[in-house]
Amino acid sequence: MTIKSKFLYLVILTALIFQVSKFYSFYKEYSGWQYVDWLINYQGGFVRRGLTGEFLFQIHNFIDLDLDILIFTFVCLLYLIISFFLIKTIKYLENSQLNTLIFLSPGFFLYQIMNSEVIGRKDILFLLVIAFFVFFEKRLSNISLFVLLVLLVFFLSLSHSIFLFYAPYLFFLFFLIKSIREVKITFTEIIIFSTSLFIIFILIYFNQGDELIVSEICKSVKNFVTSNCETHGQMFWLGNNAKSHISTQEIKFNHFLIYLFSIILVYLFIFIKFYNSKFKIKNLNINKLNPAFILIFLFLLTLPVYYLGSDWGRYISLSFSGSFFIFIFCVKEKIFLRDYEISLNKIFFILLVTVYSFSWTFPFYHAEQIKFTFKKPVLRIIDSF
Repeated sequence: MTIKSKFLYLVILTALIFQVSKFYSFYKEYSGWQYVDWLINYQGGFVRRGLTGEFLFQIHNFIDLDLDILIFTFVCLLYLIISFFLIKTIKYLENSQLNTLIFLSPGFFLYQIMNSEVIGRKDILFLLVIAFFVFFEKRLSNISLFVLLVLLVFFLSLSHSIFLFYAPYLFFLFFLIKSIREVKITFTEIIIFSTSLFIIFILIYFNQGDELIVSEICKSVKNFVTSNCETHGQMFWLGNNAKSHISTQEIKFNHFLIYLFSIILVYLFIFIKFYNSKFKIKNLNINKLNPAFILIFLFLLTLPVYYLGSDWGRYISLSFSGSFFIFIFCVKEKIFLRDYEISLNKIFFILLVTVYSFSWTFPFYHAEQIKFTFKKPVLRIIDSF
């Protein structure tokens, strides 16, 4: 085991411990944003974002286990599984400085460490699903793979609406999987997948939620929420329709510039990798496309979420996470005909990782400025003299 791999294992373990301990604090205080989102269910009627919560609610009724403990255990289990998948990626990073920089992008799993308010959000469901396909697709037949893809897109999108716009990442991964199996995507599969997205959109659009539904949901989980369930946090926000959500957006020009700058830095090394590589897959003539075009195209498909919501930092992180696991699949299956690498001086590489990965981040909501993580420690040291 190399020093680099030991360091990466340590980073993953540290991140896991931090995520679990931070979510524990959200669980203890019945946080209105990180914890309560998992309580949204169908006890007040069918509503967007309620599928996972309904599953947990029914399990709570069936085994008579406190719902808050069930949620805490479930979320911790999700983080544990994601950490397992992250560990599995390390063998594809060890001999590559560029791959390591991609893994340690400030928009990937480190983003939650730098922005702890993001911990416990349903974003982890998307990471879990796409990582599952990357590492376990060989255990599925072509038919099983497609059926599971459609079912999981329904599961994700009905657990959180924004996942509808990230479904193309999963479909492109499905395309890559079938391509290495030397099987073409059929017209029927395209029609079924597109129709599924349309059905999901209709279900979400016409089941936005209202005050009555919120009230009924809060009553169903009254022993596991705070008294302001109906007027604060995710439950309250569930009662607002899409129009009222959009009308509250106050994105300023400096917000846009900060997030644009952040996107460029987050995607910098993975873009370099893709731009200087080449697909060996000939299916649909994709080998004639620059792989970087795929990164850009998939990101552009997610743009509606930036109009519908304010958590731009989370959305950027989700997009990069989808791109990362597609990248890992390409490396794992040797899909790149030309695999570009860099060679940096070891000391310079260590400094680059420290500055690029650990010294800064961007807020997940209405960013006024870039956050420098070393700022407070440095100022304390200066003040001590």
